This record gives sequence, C-alpha cells and structure tokens, in this order.
Amino acid sequence: MSKLVIEQPDGSNRDLASAERRSAILHATLELLAARGLHQTKIADIVRESGASIGSIYHHFGSREGVFYALYIETFELCFAELRTAVLPSTTAREGIRGLADTYLRWVEQHPARATFIYDVSQGDILRSFLPEIAAFKGAFYTEIFAWMQPFIAAGEIIALPPWAYDAIMMGPAHE
Repeated sequence: MSKLVIEQPDGSNRDLASAERRSAILHATLELLAARGLHQTKIADIVRESGASIGSIYHHFGSREGVFYALYIETFELCFAELRTAVLPSTTAREGIRGLADTYLRWVEQHPARATFIYDVSQGDILRSFLPEIAAFKGAFYTEIFAWMQPFIAAGEIIALPPWAYDAIMMGPAHE
C-alpha cells in the first residue's frame, strides 16, 4: 500500500516530519535510559526530554513499552547490520564465527547505552506484549546466519545442532 505524502506550505512533508519526530523521541529515550535506567525512565520524562507531546508519543508508539520496543528493534537493526557485514562474506567457519564474536564485542564497546538497554530490557517483562514480533525479527536474522553456516555444517567444520543452540555457544562468552 502506498503511503500518502501531504505537502506542507513550506515544501516539507508530514512523512519526513513524522520520521524526524519518531527519531527524536527514540534518541531522547536512549539518553534518558543511559542517565536514569530502565525502570526510572517514565513517559513524562520522554515527553520532556524529546520535546514531543504525549499525543505524539502515543501516536507513534502506543505506550511507554512501545517506545522501548521501537528502540529495541532499532538497536538490534544497527547491531545485526554490523554482524551481517562481518559474517556473511566470510569464507571459512573460523573467520565467520570469530568475526561474529569480535564484531559483537566491538559493537557493545562502541554503543554502551544501546548495549546496556538491550540487556536490561531483556531481563524483565517490559516487552512481553511484543515477544512474537521480537522472535520473528530475531528469527529472520538467525535464519541468515544459519544459512551461511550450512556449508560448514555439511563439511563437518561446525557441529550440527538445533539452530537456537548456536547463539548460546557462539555468543555466550561475549555475553559474560
């Protein structure tokens, strides 16, 4: 379905303004989370820090949890993009797995606020109403990585395991 773009008198359009507002809300939320923590960041704080109205926040995200969900997905999109770049071109199992772990650790080091957020929000039930969407989103990424692994599994370079087990084995040490 095509999205309607409404031209404004100044030549801008609502879609661009809406995307910028959404981005500003997520940026402000990330800053608040870094300063105050997950449980101390309230919707009123997000309103104040972002300069958005409460209506704008509810329009874009539906709830405080919706803001956190959007930030969670945005954060993993950024992380997964770097991981794909490190893994998918790799021509050996060792190169790909090492690239995955090294890139993830480097990403965490370069993005401490985002890394802290995804760990904190994953520990509780704040995103419980979004679990199916999160599982589908992460599943798409893991499907790509698992497809990359298949030739190495077939060649016996990587042990054949259920797909869910590889995350814990390859990334487990990085999480500790």
